[in-house]
Amino acid sequence: MRGWLRVLIPPRSLESELEEYERADPSRTDVLAWSGAAWAASLSTLRLLESILFALVLFVVLFRFRASARVIRAALWTPALACLLLYLLWTTAVTLAHLPPIEGWRDLGALVPERRFLLPLMLVPVLHRWRLLLLGLVAGGAIEVTAMLVRAALRASVWPELSVELTDGTQWTLVALVAAGAFAAVSAERGARVIGATFALLALGLQGSLTQRAPFVGSLVALLAVAVLGFRFLRPRVRVALAILAPVLLALAIGASILGGGVAAKRLESLSSLASYERLNDYTSSRLELWRLTLKAVAEAPFVGHGRGTWRTEIDRVALAEPEQTAASERIVEAREIQYSHNTLLDVLFESGAVGLALLGATIVLGLRGAFRRLPGETIAVIPIAAFLGVLAASQFEFVIVRSIQGATAFTLGVLVLMPRPSASQWERSGLGRSDGWISRLFGSR
Repeated sequence: MRGWLRVLIPPRSLESELEEYERADPSRTDVLAWSGAAWAASLSTLRLLESILFALVLFVVLFRFRASARVIRAALWTPALACLLLYLLWTTAVTLAHLPPIEGWRDLGALVPERRFLLPLMLVPVLHRWRLLLLGLVAGGAIEVTAMLVRAALRASVWPELSVELTDGTQWTLVALVAAGAFAAVSAERGARVIGATFALLALGLQGSLTQRAPFVGSLVALLAVAVLGFRFLRPRVRVALAILAPVLLALAIGASILGGGVAAKRLESLSSLASYERLNDYTSSRLELWRLTLKAVAEAPFVGHGRGTWRTEIDRVALAEPEQTAASERIVEAREIQYSHNTLLDVLFESGAVGLALLGATIVLGLRGAFRRLPGETIAVIPIAAFLGVLAASQFEFVIVRSIQGATAFTLGVLVLMPRPSASQWERSGLGRSDGWISRLFGSR
């Protein structure tokens, strides 16, 4: 009985387990941390490289299985990860309940969480190295911006057919770059300030000149979040610079989008015609109609939901059952490649009902409450919090849980923000000294 209790109730806190994990084998912990940071950077590059690095992180975690399992067990009892686990279990149960028994068990493999759901368990053992993981995300965004500039130069000179459009999903990593660049622009040393402002402006300008609205909105929200959070927790002199920089970057980003024919330009065309639902629906790539049909399906099972993998069937049924089909709903029925409503809030409600949404909401609310409490002692945490809020805003135009790079970016930022972790001062007092303080100084933070 006592053995079962030790399994069900961790004998030590997550902070204590992380300290032992670091002390027992700092070299392998270093390998895991740097591998995790390299994997985060690879989200903006080759999919093959991202897969290889993901496998390396998984190998290092499993190589230290017993120690990793102790950390993961302690982490599962933290409010954020416990609520996420309950959400996954609830969604799986609802999905099985909506499938015929034989078909349900045959397709059980499809219900197993995809690899993005493994990210919290893989990154938790190096949670105390969260600054390094954050730097990986920021570096990945910088690599993507640089690659885009190179492609643009080649297109303007020797390769006019070359596409400059980003691979779907990689723009989401630029949200972290915008947050980090804006923070560094007002906090870091002079050289880092110039680099931070340059990359933030380039990322915003490139996003705005393209047509993917979700990450552009996410970056604008991240920029505003840096301004709001930074104004509360940064030094008085820095607040003035932030109050000037944020609206300037915002105006330049929207201006670049309009001049470049990107997101904002497409939203500003023929404003007089937006009073028409059909016209407005066209401007939102049929999202309004997707949301309307999904809401009708949600109303049929508001508390429990319909389970995973049923959206296409249910939306077809709801659309065809209407007395008179609109041109917009006909297009959606014909577009068989659409498999979700492109709104995380609605899709979670559809799959898991109000219960699933409440569990996922509790994950975010409880985690953010702890993150805000840590801010006064670690102002660099403004960056991941702002980036996470930006990703949450962008998720209103996508279903991040089923998307590869979008989901990986959201889950990685979620680990950095929502999970409790040792502070830099607490870690140094324990005598370990692996606080990655140089990264904080790089962004001008303590």
